[in-house]
Amino acid sequence: MKLTKLFYGTEPITQNYILVLRVIMGILFINHGNGFFDTKAMVGFADYLEKDLHFPLPLFMAYLRTGAELFGGIMLVFGLFTRFGAFLIFVTMLVAGFIADKGDFFGDGEMPFAYAAVMLTIFLAGPGKVSLDNYFLTKFNAAKKS
Repeated sequence: MKLTKLFYGTEPITQNYILVLRVIMGILFINHGNGFFDTKAMVGFADYLEKDLHFPLPLFMAYLRTGAELFGGIMLVFGLFTRFGAFLIFVTMLVAGFIADKGDFFGDGEMPFAYAAVMLTIFLAGPGKVSLDNYFLTKFNAAKKS
């Protein structure tokens, strides 16, 4: 590949770009959601949701948010139910950005909105060819034809 085509071309360098994005973001969200199994951390987060943000059912909401990050991240890494996982995290990040960070796009709320944009990109692009979604869909379509 010529250097000029690399930097000035309009074609993707690789067709597996979504795999790279999907796996990296999945690992990050698995790390964010690993508190799901830490009762003390969840109770602390629930206290924050109740006292500072006035969320109803704060412990349930804490588990909902952390579960979306953990299980959505797992879905992204394996490319299984990818769009559903990306959608869960997308909604979670919008709630974090608009409610917890009060819609502050250029301050504390910048990261949730950036994550939401990446999740929207993954949702729109789909899982890609290197994914369990593609594997099972290919198998399903082949079985359907025979």
